[in-house]
Amino acid sequence: MARRIFSSMGGVIFLTIAFSGWGFAEQPKEELLVTSRHQRVDYANRIFVYQGEVKLDWKDLIVEADEISAYLTEENTLMKIVARGKVSIIEKAAKTKAFCDLATYTLEDDKMVLEGTAQYEDEFGNTLLADEIILWRGEEKMEATGSPVRATYFLEEVKVDSPSGKSD
Repeated sequence: MARRIFSSMGGVIFLTIAFSGWGFAEQPKEELLVTSRHQRVDYANRIFVYQGEVKLDWKDLIVEADEISAYLTEENTLMKIVARGKVSIIEKAAKTKAFCDLATYTLEDDKMVLEGTAQYEDEFGNTLLADEIILWRGEEKMEATGSPVRATYFLEEVKVDSPSGKSD
């Protein structure tokens, strides 16, 4: 029955994923909305694969790619999201954007790895280009590697008010 429901929904899937909770207690749920041209579900391994103009909307993330795979735990909690091909990521709350060829997000450590011509842009327009960019979202830190890593920052001008012409 459940398989028939998933199959009949076509290219739009709503996955309600339970996060934390005790045994039979009422569990809070979050919605993960995925739209695509094609979907494939591996029930035994709990892998949902979406292909063709894929858009994933979850929490404050919007991810677009040629293909997105969502991996669930046995408890129906999200474990990992992998996006491949022309990946675009927008974090609504942080007002950041990222682009790459391959993105892997793991929920356990709240880490996102961007690979292949990775580009990251923050809310101020500062950009980072690298072969690989690792974002630890909860810790607000990042690391970039590649040859070369290129960072462009837009700095605020320092206001000089003292008679000597130097800032205080």
